[in-house]
Amino acid sequence: MAILVKDALSLDIMKETKLLAGENGLDRLIQWVTIVEIIEDTSRLSEGELLVTTGFGLAENKERRVRLEELIQSHRLSAIAIYKGVYLTEIPATLIEAAKSSGIPLIEIPSHVNFSDITKAVLEQIVSSQLHQLKYSSAIHQRLTHLNVSNKNVTQITDELAHLTAANIVVLDMFLHQTAAHLVKDEVTYSPAFGFVTDREPIETTPLLNQAEEKGRLVYDTYGEFVLAACPVIAMGDIFGFIVSLKKKEVWHHLDAIAIEHAGAVYAIEWLKQKAIQDTENQMQGHLLDDMLQQQYTEESYVVEQARKLQYDMSDEQVVIYFQFQHQHTQLDHQMVQRLSQLLTSIFERKHIPFLLKARLDSIFVLTPAGKKAFRETEWYSASEECRSTWSYFFPVHPIVIGIGRAYDQINLFAKSAKEAQYAARLLPLLKTDESIIHYQKLGLYGMLLEMNEAGMNLHDFYVDLLSPLLYTKKQGADLIHTLEVYLAHNENIQKSAGELFIHRHTLSYRLKQIETRTGCSLKSTDDRMKLQLSIMAYRLSGLLDQMRTIS
Repeated sequence: MAILVKDALSLDIMKETKLLAGENGLDRLIQWVTIVEIIEDTSRLSEGELLVTTGFGLAENKERRVRLEELIQSHRLSAIAIYKGVYLTEIPATLIEAAKSSGIPLIEIPSHVNFSDITKAVLEQIVSSQLHQLKYSSAIHQRLTHLNVSNKNVTQITDELAHLTAANIVVLDMFLHQTAAHLVKDEVTYSPAFGFVTDREPIETTPLLNQAEEKGRLVYDTYGEFVLAACPVIAMGDIFGFIVSLKKKEVWHHLDAIAIEHAGAVYAIEWLKQKAIQDTENQMQGHLLDDMLQQQYTEESYVVEQARKLQYDMSDEQVVIYFQFQHQHTQLDHQMVQRLSQLLTSIFERKHIPFLLKARLDSIFVLTPAGKKAFRETEWYSASEECRSTWSYFFPVHPIVIGIGRAYDQINLFAKSAKEAQYAARLLPLLKTDESIIHYQKLGLYGMLLEMNEAGMNLHDFYVDLLSPLLYTKKQGADLIHTLEVYLAHNENIQKSAGELFIHRHTLSYRLKQIETRTGCSLKSTDDRMKLQLSIMAYRLSGLLDQMRTIS
């Protein structure tokens, strides 16, 4: 609770003062007045203080002058007022320059103006402002709280906040997706990519949103003729989203900040209500989808009826999408899976895509209608890609991979689609691709080997006779299997293969001869190369499947 520097300068006691620098900081808030004779320990000064000093020792003591310059540049003070004619005949030019560069108002006070009169006048205004703000805060609290008890939704709360502040208001979820907005027509628009767009130029919101998240409170700054404010919506220690406000500087008042902060609590209550409802729906969806994937049902008609109660139509072909954290060995916070579930729900609902969702410890299954288009052209593929890219932006150290199973129209085959989606995601490391989304149908020969494995064939038997002589060399330090794999991947190109292996071409040629000798295969033979390629793939796949069983 405070007054603006420009309001303090308009007081009768301040009429003979002179603003030397820092005109851009006249909208800074004064929360208290501190009088200091000698500039010594500046660490005791708090943010938002108006510092009044006689300037004792500043003319002849460079150390004190530098200390005050550093204090000005730290932006802790709301303003600084220095007496002229007591100890200083002129205010030092270096202090004026520091105030200019930092935007902190520097005020010159004539010697005949009394300390106590300034303190009394400014503090009276602060106290008066406090009383006014308390009344306003109470009124805003009652008005906004009434929205909660009247069961108003986020859009209605946003309309009311925009009416109270006469500002452009946009509400974002934790992933910065717009959930509600009230914008002044023909004045401004909002774009997720740029932020607010006025008739002059875009006003980027991301830097201020980052500040609001870091500080955990409302922050605002001036952008040209506008004031941009960002306030996190916090509940139970978590940030659920943000309120972003844009208003012309000439009509902005710090009371607007109070209204926005109060609205933050109202949004938090509303989002907690929505979260409780969504958690219940997700739980019901999860139970049903789990029953289908585990095939724990007696009658398919029961599954169809339960899906109908959840407003989910199972009459068309369905596909399972599997979202998995890429680093499975990393210990995951339960909240990470919950956040991924929230992101999926938000995107699929915004795109009006029907879905059932089941979250597990380190992954999520989603069942959705397959549609008639090629999978890359479907809405659900687009939604999955948006989820992956958004997650990568917010949580780059916890990347996700996405597997897609084949589409089936029989309930008893949905479990097969889920298994295929799991395989697709977990086999990505073997595919030597930069993609993070893979369809089971794109697994190529690995898909064929998986089908053979599912049919009961032992992959170990498929490769052991041919590759056993090469496996022994790996223990001795020469990985002939990797050498062969790289050579075949580069279509038998010696130069490219040697470059990737970081060995000389002669060394590579020697290894290739060893491979031919040990396996009895000729690398010039198309059939032999195919046999070796399939054996290596079976070897890699067998190792990955063993690893998957260990993790499970």
